[in-house]
Amino acid sequence: MFFIANKKKVLIIDNDPSLQRRLHAHLEIHQNIKVIKAMDGKNGLIQGNVHNPDLIILDWMLIEALNHLRCERKTKNTPILILTERNKLGNIEDAFNLGANAYLTKAASLLVSGKKIGEMLNSPSSH
Repeated sequence: MFFIANKKKVLIIDNDPSLQRRLHAHLEIHQNIKVIKAMDGKNGLIQGNVHNPDLIILDWMLIEALNHLRCERKTKNTPILILTERNKLGNIEDAFNLGANAYLTKAASLLVSGKKIGEMLNSPSSH
């Protein structure tokens, strides 16, 4: 039980079940991270408040949830990684202006994504 209680938790808010499955498998198997999933922003807000994750991965298409996550007591300081197909400078700037901590395109491999997630989870600024 001791190890389960100390596992880092990542909330994935993305409406692509295939991506959720791939990230879930990679994070749990290779990085021993507990994964919580939500298919939309509303459910993501609920899951964020219930599970108090250490990191949130958010699809750009659900970006409206970012402002709400930043207003919630339990998620206002949680690091947020935007994972998206969009790679235009304006989209990246918008994400950071709205409160994202990092931005990766979905074209990045699971290895690259996993490395970035690990860095964010182990950063001194993450809770």
